[in-house]
This record gives sequence, C-alpha cells and structure tokens, in this order.
Amino acid sequence: MSAQTSAGWRSAAVTEGPEYDTDPELALAAALQLLSRFPARRSPALAHAIASHFRVIGSDPRLSACLRECAARLVQDWEAYAVLGEADDVSQGSRVLH
Repeated sequence: MSAQTSAGWRSAAVTEGPEYDTDPELALAAALQLLSRFPARRSPALAHAIASHFRVIGSDPRLSACLRECAARLVQDWEAYAVLGEADDVSQGSRVLH
C-alpha cells in the first residue's frame, strides 16, 4: 500500500470514528448496533450513518476481503433506504392538515 493511499484511508477512518484507525473492528461493531436500531426508528439519518460505516469497513485494507466486499455492496442499499426515508418524510409532511 502506498503512503498516499494509507494516509487517505487513515484520514477518512479517523473522521468516521474515534478509534477506527487503531481498531477497525469497532466500525463493524458500530454498524451492527446501528442496524439493530433501524427497525424501531427508520430514520434517514440512521440509514446514512449505516451506509457511512459500511463505506469505512469496505475501504479498510486491514479487514478481510470477504468482509470488505460485503460492506461495499451494502453501501448502495443503505443509501437507497435513506433516500426512501427522506421521500416518506416529505410525503407525510405534505399530508399534515393545518
């Protein structure tokens, strides 16, 4: 891995989580916890956070290729859930009677 690639990955990981740069499994643990909360909240912000964590997991070369590939495939799904949630919020807001 080149120094430039390593530095780019590190800055992204540090931005995403306080210790993801030293303990990459924390990103996976956080994603699992967020996933467990999604059914109760169905929040677009939560879906974006899940996608963001999957993005970090998918780009971390210290994790297994299988885990990175799975996470990378899930990013697009969770971004779509966020967009759908935002559309639901807008349509529900237009139905409110004043």
